[in-house]
Amino acid sequence: MKHIHRFFSDESLSPGQTVSLSSDDSFHAARVLRLSAGDRLELAGGDGRAFEAAVTRVDGSVELLVGDEIPTAPGGTLALTVVQAMPRGKKMDLVVEKLSEIGVAALAPVYTDMSVARPKAGGGEKFERWRRIARSSAGQSKRGTVMAVAEPVPLGGWLESWDGPLVVLATEIEAAPLGEAAQELMVTPGRQVRDAGATSAEAFEPGEPPLALVVGPEAGFSEAEISMLREHGSGFASLGRQVLRTETAALVSAAIVMHRLGNLG
Repeated sequence: MKHIHRFFSDESLSPGQTVSLSSDDSFHAARVLRLSAGDRLELAGGDGRAFEAAVTRVDGSVELLVGDEIPTAPGGTLALTVVQAMPRGKKMDLVVEKLSEIGVAALAPVYTDMSVARPKAGGGEKFERWRRIARSSAGQSKRGTVMAVAEPVPLGGWLESWDGPLVVLATEIEAAPLGEAAQELMVTPGRQVRDAGATSAEAFEPGEPPLALVVGPEAGFSEAEISMLREHGSGFASLGRQVLRTETAALVSAAIVMHRLGNLG
């Protein structure tokens, strides 16, 4: 069976609508995939709904005619943000690709006291590459939306912008298993829920990003950062006796949380 490629549009879509792909997507469709008029593909809109589509014109930009909506299987309503301490080299490319593939909603790269990677001039090119990787991975795995990738900031700066619950994967202190810690955070008294009897995976409005998962560098967090995370009300968790590289820990821990809260498996 021929693979049907998926692209994305920022606007809401409806059958019969004519849409032009972005310049990057048009280049990929025309020059890499060599699509031509009459070829079929899939197009996901800004609201996450996906549609069949047909190429009507390839001339500078690629123009599509939107067809029938593609039924999507029901899934979890929770959106997860992964906060990843910057690894060295191109390891972040792998983190972006795989987290986008499993359906993480957002990725926030951060610099920590023990991070080997440090901010560099001209980092915008790397940031744009991550966004392209996230978009490509989302298309290949048939996601309804593209994982948002934020520009790297210091951990303290990111904490100032986050007012929801967060769980920290930490090896420096004894902590509960990750799945249990995440589920406990989601049903903490005082959080607004739609139904007091709802399960944790049903407790929040669809699309709300209620939980962040913080993954530190391989060298761990500094004492000052542990104190800062405690002051922010973080829950701490572990992967037991597993010793993983930071890029592997990001994928494994995100998969555990998403499975436990109903978004995966």
